[in-house]
Amino acid sequence: MTHTHHKTPPRPFCQMKNYRLHGILIILGIMLSALAIKSILPKEQKSAYIRRIEEREQAKDITFYSAAARRFSVVAPSTLLLTLLIGVSCWGRAHIKRASVHLYKIGDNTVVVHERDLSLAAPIAMGLMNAEQLKQMNGGIDKAFELYERMASLQTKQFKALGTGTVPQKILSRDVQELRPADIPTFLELLNSGQIQSNKPMILGFEHGKPRLGSFLDIYSAAVAGESGSGKTSTMLFLIGSGLISQRIKFFGIDPHYPHPKSLGFKTQHLCEAGLMRMATDKADMFDTLKDVEQTIDNRLKQTDTDETPVVLVIDELAFLAKQSIGPTLARTMERISTEGRKCAVYMLASSQTWLASRTGAGSSVVRDTLTSAYVHRIKPKQANLLLQDKDEADKVKKYVKQAGEVLLCPVNDDSVVCQMPYTTEEDMRLVANMVEPVFVGQRSGQHMVNGQHTVDHVLTSANQGVDQDVDLIQRVKSRLKNPGDQGRLADKFEYDRGLFSKVLNRQKPIPADLKKKMIQEVKPADVIPFKK
Repeated sequence: MTHTHHKTPPRPFCQMKNYRLHGILIILGIMLSALAIKSILPKEQKSAYIRRIEEREQAKDITFYSAAARRFSVVAPSTLLLTLLIGVSCWGRAHIKRASVHLYKIGDNTVVVHERDLSLAAPIAMGLMNAEQLKQMNGGIDKAFELYERMASLQTKQFKALGTGTVPQKILSRDVQELRPADIPTFLELLNSGQIQSNKPMILGFEHGKPRLGSFLDIYSAAVAGESGSGKTSTMLFLIGSGLISQRIKFFGIDPHYPHPKSLGFKTQHLCEAGLMRMATDKADMFDTLKDVEQTIDNRLKQTDTDETPVVLVIDELAFLAKQSIGPTLARTMERISTEGRKCAVYMLASSQTWLASRTGAGSSVVRDTLTSAYVHRIKPKQANLLLQDKDEADKVKKYVKQAGEVLLCPVNDDSVVCQMPYTTEEDMRLVANMVEPVFVGQRSGQHMVNGQHTVDHVLTSANQGVDQDVDLIQRVKSRLKNPGDQGRLADKFEYDRGLFSKVLNRQKPIPADLKKKMIQEVKPADVIPFKK
């Protein structure tokens, strides 16, 4: 049996497309019918309460947006105007500053420098100002020409640098730093050159590089002020040493800090040994010294003492002494020297680091008022103002006195000047002691001058006693050093550093208490040092 298969013919493509189109039309018809029915049905009515709420919200929205619109209409223009004003102000200030000028005083002329040229011209102007100051300090047209020529060379380098846009600041700063005042001679150099010698005026300091000559009449009641390390002690040593060489002077000293190596009493011990100075270091001797000075004033005023040799009371650590029991007596003596001493050749040098009332005792104003002149070293502005009682003078100290040895010299009946003081050491005092004849004849035996006569003082100054004892002890120890190496072996025996022991024997260092005991034990007659070769 044969089966016959009939294949179904495929549907044409156009017929399938028609079916899809019919479906779409049916869906559209249903949607349109739904919309028509919805439009025909009556709308749902909102309740009155809901309508009131919606109206209230709409009113709030309208109020908010209208207020925001009003604020924006005010804030936006104001902000824009303020920004514009700030921009214009900044531009104007920058333009004015760039057009402004700076004035630099150079000698008798004034140099005008525009702001836009300040970075280039200011260093040159400052250099020229330094050159002018140096010219005044050293004097001479030749020196001035050399300095100005040097700065002109620097200026040429600066202008050449404009072509490359670079400025040789390092070269300029190095050269300007070299334009500093030339070093003044030391005490030793002045002594060797003959500028300090007998029967010549004292050198009170170096003003503009030249010695300012005078005498204690120009500084007869002088304060020597300055902080630690400013050069006070060196100044005191210079005035004492140069004064002793220039003329015969009797120096009475008071130093509560002896035998500290940095104390004035220690540094002037060679003068005390040579009979050129009498130094009091304990309370009893200090009272005796003040009494002797006042007695000298009384006797000379009464003409029972016709000796015209200047007497100078040297006070170290005045602030410390003013707070001690000796303070009132010291203030009275200082006042007498200030008011009566000049006519009878009794003068004073008073040194201190501080001049505040709280540090100089209840009579501090009296003490300061007795000082008619001053050597003011580097010091705090408050203390300088308190000492000088003049803001302009105190400003000079702050502005010009910066290095050790620089001072503002305020002499009697003359304008203040900035000076440099020659560097002076303890060894210089040793030279002076060997050059000058004693003024306190027999001082080492306890004698001093009263009414021009030599009398015995039963209270020998403790400083001189200590110095004499130390010198004798050192000589006795040295007398036992017969062979090379004995000194080192003795130092080892004392368990003391050899280098320091050598300084003690050469009197470059005070004898420590523990070493002194061993040295005294060593030089007893019964003891013999068994040195081995």
